[in-house]
Amino acid sequence: MGNDLHLSESSIFIENIFMINAVVIEGESRTLDIIGKTVETYSPKMNIVAKAGDMKSGISAINEHEPDLVLLDIKLKDGSGFELIDHFNPPDFKVIFFSGYTDYAIKAIKYNAIDYILKPVKEEALAQALKKADDIIRYEEKLHAKALGESIKNLNSNNRLVLKSSDQIHLINTNEIIHIEADGNYSTFYLTDGRRIVVSKSIREYEETLFEQGFHRIHKSHIININQMSYFDRADGGTLVMVNGDQIPVASRKRDMLLELFDNLT
Repeated sequence: MGNDLHLSESSIFIENIFMINAVVIEGESRTLDIIGKTVETYSPKMNIVAKAGDMKSGISAINEHEPDLVLLDIKLKDGSGFELIDHFNPPDFKVIFFSGYTDYAIKAIKYNAIDYILKPVKEEALAQALKKADDIIRYEEKLHAKALGESIKNLNSNNRLVLKSSDQIHLINTNEIIHIEADGNYSTFYLTDGRRIVVSKSIREYEETLFEQGFHRIHKSHIININQMSYFDRADGGTLVMVNGDQIPVASRKRDMLLELFDNLT
């Protein structure tokens, strides 16, 4: 049935083509030059969004840009890279450490570092670390996207709908729907809070899906929520008035069904 009832994984996560944002926190100009050159040469889908030379400005840069990856010197003039990581506790970004000493390698592992690169930094070692970070970040994003896609697919089992209008995606409870009106290949959803949501799907896309939740097509252009009916006016062939005052025409062959329904209610 209608594609609006779920979002596929591919619509959330298109072939891993997103850019990975990185923040560099490093005080040595030589190392900064090598990092910039290596990222440009070997990691075209990675973008250095900010550079900082100390812990304080590094924390500000991370807070501002919310990077996927931080390339971080362990020795900073106003603290250590470990102290910076502790500030976020736990961080929601991956880390590659730089250091002129081997002493901190074990500690870096405990901080779940992607890699620990000794200075002077060599392009080949950094390129390998960047590739590893890229693979891990994209893999985790793919897992998150798959889980999100499955959750959204299950929305309908919880009496919810995903409706995509021209520029928005709406998640609504089906009991919020008063009625649905067709206009060619478009459908307008009238909701209890007064909203009208127009989607580029025909009304047929929703008829079977919503049937078991109390929705009935009483006219070629109208599906109504029986829980949102107000009264039936027999005049002029029959009009159903909904709780919001909207008047819905009733097809002649549906009139008897409605009358019987109201008789059963009374």
